[in-house]
Amino acid sequence: MIGAAAVRRLELALAGLVATAALLALVVIVDVLRFHAPAILGGEGVTLDRHTVALALLLAVDAVVGVRAGRSLARQAAAQRRLRRLAVRELRTVGRHTVAIVGGSQPRAFCAGLVRPRVCVTEPALTRLTTGELQAVVEHEVCHARRRDPLRLAIAQIAADGFGFRGLPARQAAVADLAADAAAVAALGSPQPLAAAMVRLREPAPERIDHLLGRPLPVPPRTVSACALTVLGGLVALAVALALLPNDPALPLLLLPPLAVPALLAVRAAR
Repeated sequence: MIGAAAVRRLELALAGLVATAALLALVVIVDVLRFHAPAILGGEGVTLDRHTVALALLLAVDAVVGVRAGRSLARQAAAQRRLRRLAVRELRTVGRHTVAIVGGSQPRAFCAGLVRPRVCVTEPALTRLTTGELQAVVEHEVCHARRRDPLRLAIAQIAADGFGFRGLPARQAAVADLAADAAAVAALGSPQPLAAAMVRLREPAPERIDHLLGRPLPVPPRTVSACALTVLGGLVALAVALALLPNDPALPLLLLPPLAVPALLAVRAAR
């Protein structure tokens, strides 16, 4: 079974990808606000040199990303509101946890809420699952709630919609499920109840089956995690340089190329 360290490494690569893209977009915006907006507002005009043209293109890309990410954010918020508004039939204690029993025609268990997630189980799931299976499913969803996975998945989906990282949401969901499966197995002492519940709920994702059967999963090497940290550290240093160094409009574009290689490695790890 994949270890907690490998799961953390996967999450670091995914988080590094999202943070890299977001910080690169922020660098462009800071560059515009610090070096170009004051001149335009002061009536000095704009010199159409290579830096300005490149920055204008990057700013246009940022605008497209912002619009797409904003629309995705609205969709994610609406979906969470629909889940939170489901009528709660009763509150039931399963194991050590309080679970909201909600209506629905399909047997489902899920975690709803971005800030304060709660565990919900539909009424058909209660009749289909045995006591041990229900407890395994609840432990799985409680782990999602404790990790704030609905918020993580929402961020992954927004990044995917904004920047075009198509495989990011599925990869983040798989990693979150691996961590939650491990928590459920540890709580019950056996993978059998959770595996049986997955079959009954018709959710046998290949990654989770591999996880429960103890088969090794491919994980990014430690060098990829180090590259992700290098990108983040470099971008933070660049942001500080923009704030503290003398006005040099060429500074952002001169410092971005050295970050390209580790950024590409982070992107490759999240495919």
